[in-house]
Amino acid sequence: MRGMETRTRVRILVVDDEERYRRLLTVNLNMEGFKTAEACNATEAMQALYDDEPDLMILDMRLPEVDGFQLCKRIRQISTVPILALTALNTESDLIHALDLGADDYMAKPFSLQELLARIRALVRRSQGQQEVGNATCGDIQMDPELREVHVGSKSAHLTPTEWRLMTEFVAHCGKVLTHHALLSATWGPEYQEDFEYLRVYIRRLRGHIEPNPRHPVYLVTHAGIGYVLHPHPHGEKSTEQADKRET
Repeated sequence: MRGMETRTRVRILVVDDEERYRRLLTVNLNMEGFKTAEACNATEAMQALYDDEPDLMILDMRLPEVDGFQLCKRIRQISTVPILALTALNTESDLIHALDLGADDYMAKPFSLQELLARIRALVRRSQGQQEVGNATCGDIQMDPELREVHVGSKSAHLTPTEWRLMTEFVAHCGKVLTHHALLSATWGPEYQEDFEYLRVYIRRLRGHIEPNPRHPVYLVTHAGIGYVLHPHPHGEKSTEQADKRET
């Protein structure tokens, strides 16, 4: 009963221009105990974002006029609401594009309803269990939880919720090698231990935030075939594109 009481407080916004998918999702989410709202285009989605203040958004990336990719980028400018992206095109470029724009997870249509519900529950758990840290540091790297920013010398960047979780994990294990599986499990959950592409996308994003030259990282360094380590101070240079390809 306690779990159901918690879930009834979770509000999910379903954004899809196809009514059959909206109804499929809302009916099943309601049966699971979630509250739902619907939108069929970007205008309705933005209005619902303000009016309903959802705890999670399921966003179809192939909306008419303003597509889901553009809408995701717009939402990330004003909100940290977890976004589960849906698309009919199951391509690596779509996955990378969606994650780069701030989506927290990604599924292709047609989807398994049970897998979708499992991913929604994982997103809810992550959003409700955000790691709280003080002004944590790893040598030159400092995290500001109030602004959700990372600072390296004069360089600073605002992090998305997923970037923040991943960076927190690195800072908590400053100077230690973390495996791909450990990072995926800690950041996304145990269901995601084989989703190496998620990790590669976010490692590139973090390097863009903290590295003097992201193509030759000196802080967030690859250990090919094993994982990554966040060094407190510059630690040699390494070309990452070939190393990342060898990892998985």
